[in-house]
Amino acid sequence: MLTENDVIELVCAELERNGFKIEQQLSTAQTGIDIEAISPEGVYYGIEAKGATSSKLESPRYGKEFNKSQVKTHIGMALVAAFRLKNERQNAEAAIALPDNFNHRSLVAEMHKPLSDSGIKVWLVNRDGIEKYI
Repeated sequence: MLTENDVIELVCAELERNGFKIEQQLSTAQTGIDIEAISPEGVYYGIEAKGATSSKLESPRYGKEFNKSQVKTHIGMALVAAFRLKNERQNAEAAIALPDNFNHRSLVAEMHKPLSDSGIKVWLVNRDGIEKYI
């Protein structure tokens, strides 16, 4: 089960393999856009990440998969951050990176058309790589 920190690390590694320069990589202890990167073509990417479980050892949710209600909240928070980024930087690419599991995948599927229309990219992440879902 991936924590938010795992998702961030996996996304950054994938971006670097594809020639991106990582400008910012935050952890769950920090605030702001989780990943800021520049593509080989010079395009700015802001990526907000979420995990499938808590990254805090002391949390009662640590090691337990978030339920559907918690996933809805996390995706909502990620979308708010992505929309704010698009509002502040119209030429930026905004993405949310989510663990590739049943609850995240099904909720994203329920919003496929409006997500696609918004220009916000959705990346589903697992230990084997990233599926650019939208």
